[in-house]
Amino acid sequence: MFLWTKTADLLYILDMKTNSHKYNEITVSMKYNYLILLVFMLPACQGDTLNWDKVNAEIQQKFPDVKHISIDELNAKDNKTILLIDVREEEEFAVSHIPGALNLKNPKMIAKLAAQSRKDVVVYCSVGYRSAIMAKELNKLGITNVANLEGSIFVWANAGLPLVDQYGNTRKVHPYDEHWGQLLD
Repeated sequence: MFLWTKTADLLYILDMKTNSHKYNEITVSMKYNYLILLVFMLPACQGDTLNWDKVNAEIQQKFPDVKHISIDELNAKDNKTILLIDVREEEEFAVSHIPGALNLKNPKMIAKLAAQSRKDVVVYCSVGYRSAIMAKELNKLGITNVANLEGSIFVWANAGLPLVDQYGNTRKVHPYDEHWGQLLD
C-alpha cells in the first residue's frame, strides 16, 4: 500500500510495507493529470459506455462556475478577439491543434498574457476536463473573460473542423489514451 502526499512541487510516496521513501519531481501539468485520474477518470470509467452526455454532465457538475463555449460559438467569433489556449501536453499539441492556438499550461503565464492582450480567453484540452481546471485557476487569478471549449478538440475534430500540426493541415488527433479515444469519430 502506498500513501501519496505532495509537498510543494514534489510527490512524496511512502511505501507502507517497507517504510521506504521515494521522491519524484512532477510538473504542474502532471499534478493535473493525477487529479484527473483520481477525481474524474476513475469514476467515469465505471459502469456504462463512455459518451458525451456523461462527460459533459460530469464537467458541468464539477465546475459549475466555469463558463463554457460551444464549437459553434467559437467559430462565430473573430479570431482577432480571442486568445485560444491548448492546455494539453506538448506531445498531444504536436499531433494536432486548433489553428491559432497556443500551447500553455502555466495559469500565471496565461493570466499575464490575457491581461496584456485584453482578449477573451478560450481554453481547451481533449474533452474539456483539464481545460475546465485551467479556467477555474484563471478565474481565481482574476481572469473573468475565460471560457472552456465544450468537448474541446475531440468535438472540434468530430465536427470536421480544421486542425493543424507543424506541417499544415491534418486530420489526426492525439487520443489521450485508449479509453478517452473512444470519443473520437
